[in-house]
Amino acid sequence: MTDTMSAAVAPFYAIHRKMRIDTRRYVTAVEAATEADRSGRLIPLAKWAAGFGRELHLHHTVEDDHFFPALVERSPEAGEVLAGLEHDHEIVAGILKQWGPAARDLADPTVDFGTARADVLALAVQLRDLLAEHLDIEDARIVPRFDEVFTEAELEAIDARVKKSLPKKGLSFAVPWNVEALDPATREELIGTAPFILRLLYRIHAPRFARLVDEAFAGIPEPRLD
Repeated sequence: MTDTMSAAVAPFYAIHRKMRIDTRRYVTAVEAATEADRSGRLIPLAKWAAGFGRELHLHHTVEDDHFFPALVERSPEAGEVLAGLEHDHEIVAGILKQWGPAARDLADPTVDFGTARADVLALAVQLRDLLAEHLDIEDARIVPRFDEVFTEAELEAIDARVKKSLPKKGLSFAVPWNVEALDPATREELIGTAPFILRLLYRIHAPRFARLVDEAFAGIPEPRLD
């Protein structure tokens, strides 16, 4: 991580850290699940999994459609690493297609609990482990390159195109999840300086998002990253 990061690049590190934390926490939540939880936290946990899966897929789409093509055009030597990361994105997309339904099955009393738990746990562990390696490579070899080969104005232009491309669906999860990924000081600065619509969306959705997380991960603390 560089000491001087542009505003468009800095959030990558925070979001990637949040992904590491959340995938680890989800695995722990499933490992601790009992059949009795089907009437409790497994219902909001399935809802959380759907929101997180949608956000993860969108993050990878933004990288594949905007940031990675711009970088390989400016820095062709990054092409091999980027190709590997994009291949990982395809694998993750396949996992996510199965993960949402598997998470719902875990909460469904009509589905055998042992089978449902084993199925979703296998997917969650695969996702956690793949992302851990994937994000380490991206943070070490790709994210720093953006500030090395682009000006801040160029990165802001890419970021503006990204924002125009974002879907409106899923904002009730996406906005608070991304804001909460930031460190407290950066979060407060963002909330104080962001456009009115973003501040409004955060204030509307943050309390409900916090309740969802509290219910989904009741008794499951956030893991500490090594």
